[in-house]
Amino acid sequence: MKRRVGGLETEFGLVCVRADGSRALEPEQAARELFRPVVAMGRSSNVFLRNAARLYLDVGSHPEYATAECDDWWELVAQDRAGERIFADLAAQANDRLAAEGQDARLHLLKNNVDSAGNAFGSHENYLVDRRGEFTRLPRYLLPFLVTRQIVTGAGGVVRERTEDGQDGPAQFVFSRRSDHMWEAVSSATTRTRPIINTRDEPHGDPTRFRRLHVIVGDSTMSEVSTHLRFATTDLVLRAIETGRALPELALHDDIAAIRAVSRDLTGRAPLPTAEGGTTTALEVQQRWLDHVAPLAEGDEQDALETWQRALDAVRTGDRSWAAQHLDWAIKERLVAQVAERRGLDLGAPEIERLDLAYHDIDPGAGVFPALQRRGMAPSVLSEERIEAARESAPSTTRAHLRGQVVAAAQEHGVDHVVDWTTLRLTRPGAMPVQVLDPFATHLPAVDALLEEIRAAGIAPDAPAPPA
Repeated sequence: MKRRVGGLETEFGLVCVRADGSRALEPEQAARELFRPVVAMGRSSNVFLRNAARLYLDVGSHPEYATAECDDWWELVAQDRAGERIFADLAAQANDRLAAEGQDARLHLLKNNVDSAGNAFGSHENYLVDRRGEFTRLPRYLLPFLVTRQIVTGAGGVVRERTEDGQDGPAQFVFSRRSDHMWEAVSSATTRTRPIINTRDEPHGDPTRFRRLHVIVGDSTMSEVSTHLRFATTDLVLRAIETGRALPELALHDDIAAIRAVSRDLTGRAPLPTAEGGTTTALEVQQRWLDHVAPLAEGDEQDALETWQRALDAVRTGDRSWAAQHLDWAIKERLVAQVAERRGLDLGAPEIERLDLAYHDIDPGAGVFPALQRRGMAPSVLSEERIEAARESAPSTTRAHLRGQVVAAAQEHGVDHVVDWTTLRLTRPGAMPVQVLDPFATHLPAVDALLEEIRAAGIAPDAPAPPA
C-alpha cells in the first residue's frame, strides 16, 4: 500500500495533588472535573472535535485522545501535538476552577506509559492494510522489527529489578518501560494479555477492502522526531512486507523475553535467540530492515531514513550527542544522569521517578519537556502555526476532512449530531445516517447534502438565540 492512512490513540495519566504532593481528588473525581467543559459542549464524555479527532474518557478514568486519520506522518505528529494542547487547556481550566473554589488541588496530565504505582497507559498505533493481503503473515516479519524498534523510538526510563527473594534490586536505565508490560506477541485482547500486535478485526472502513493493524507496543513519545519515526519506519516495513519480495528472516525464539532483554541492553548488541536456532541483535534487526526498505523510500522519506540511521549509530557507537537532542530515550537518559550526579542520587531514588513523570507532564509551564524545548535541548520541528491549525482543522487529504466539516458546521449552527469513524448523522427523528467507508474519501455528494441540511436546520452563526 503506497498511500496509507494511520492514526494514534494516546491514554494520558491523570493525577490531582495538593501543594504538598498528597492526592487531592480520586481519579474519577479528577476526570469529571477535567471533562466538565467537554460534557457541557457535547452532553457526553465521548466526543469528536472540529479537527475530526476523538476525545473521550476511557475505562478506568483515563483521558484519551485519538487523532484523525492521516496519510502524512508529519501531519499525524501535528494532530498528536494538537491533542496535547487541547488536554493542557482543559487541565488549566479545571485548575482555575479549583483555585476559584479555594481548593488546594491541581490536575496534572501525563503523556507517559507507566506511573509510580505500576499502572500502564497505552499509546496505540493504527495502520490501514489491504484486506486482500495475508494478515496472518504480517507478525512473522513485523514482530522482530517492533520488538527492537524501541532502541530508536523508546521513551526511556528507569526500572528497578527484583531479586530472587522478591526484594528491590538495582535500578537501571532502559530504552522502554512499556516493554515490561507486554505479555503476548499477538492476541485479540488489549488489556487482559496486552499483546504487541492486537488482531481484533475492527477496520473502521469498508470491511471488504480494508483491515486495521493495531500496534499497542509503542511508547508515548514527547519528541516530535520520535513520534514521526514510529510511523515512518513502520510504514516502510509494512510496505516492504506487502510487496511480497524476499524479506529478512529474523523471527525471534521468544518475542516477550526478547523485548525485555532489548529494553535493558543500551548497547543494542546483546544476543537474541532466533527461531531458527541462531542469534541476532537489536542493532542487526533494525539495520537489516533499514537497508531493506531504503529502495522503497521516496521524496521526504529519505529524511526519515537518515534519521533512522543516525539513531542506530547513536546506539552502535555510544555517541549520544545527536540523539540526546532528538530522541526521547536519549534526552531522558542524559537528563536523568545529570540530575542523579548533581544531587548524588541513585537511579532508583524517588526524585528520579518524579523527574520521569514530570518529563511527560503536558503543562507547558510545568512540564520538563517543554522547558527543554525552550532551552534548545529537545526538538521543535513543527511550527506553532501548524500545531495550532491542527487543533481546529482536520487533515484535508483523508475522510477526516468530511467528519471535520460536519462537526464544525453542526457546532456553528447549533445542530445536534452524532458522528463516529465511519458514520455522520443528525440526532432528530427521520434523520438518515451518512456512511463514509473509504478512508481516502475527501468529497461525497451525500456529505454535501448533509451540510446543507445542517445549515437549513440550524441557527445562523452569530444570530440571536430563539426565545425559550
